[in-house]
Amino acid sequence: MKAMKKNPEADLKLKYKKALESALIVALLITIGVFYSFKKFESGFQLPEQPDITIETIEIPQTRQIQKPPPPSRPSIPVEAEDDDVVDDVTIEDTDVSFEPLEELPPPPPPEEDEVFEFFAVSQKPVLIHKEKPVYPDLARKAGIEGIVVVLVTIGKDGSVEDAKIYKSLPMLDEAALAAAKKCKFKPAKQRDKFVRVKMTIPFHFKLK
Repeated sequence: MKAMKKNPEADLKLKYKKALESALIVALLITIGVFYSFKKFESGFQLPEQPDITIETIEIPQTRQIQKPPPPSRPSIPVEAEDDDVVDDVTIEDTDVSFEPLEELPPPPPPEEDEVFEFFAVSQKPVLIHKEKPVYPDLARKAGIEGIVVVLVTIGKDGSVEDAKIYKSLPMLDEAALAAAKKCKFKPAKQRDKFVRVKMTIPFHFKLK
């Protein structure tokens, strides 16, 4: 019986080995080609520009502490001397003091007058208690003069008339009106429960019968 020999072209093991070698060579060539193709890598991302920062140095002067002035010295307290001889050495000279009366003394200041209020400015108005009737002057009567004389009076705290002046004049009748006004009596005015001086007017009517 003759032994059978395999045809090398029909041997699958030989073909597989050659195919594997060919595949490895092709893969190696592809890998090398890819490596050389992407050898240079450029990135499209750019970092933002950094701003220019300038650092300035400032010299700060050294702070000075304000020194407070020293407190005032305390007054010295006199101490009693232990040695009596030291005290005896101090002598006080005799001085002559003459009390001579002053020849011309300044006059005392005049007493301050109380404020005189107006009639409408007081809380309690003065009340006329007695109105003196004026004496009709003979010359005015003979001349047939009639009319009204108004007198401005200053009423004191006791209700008496301290001063009288003609407010509305009528010739030949003023003196009689002033004399009558000075004899009038009032209940004094008050301001805040205190008697005060006040001014007011009094009319005097002169009429012939």
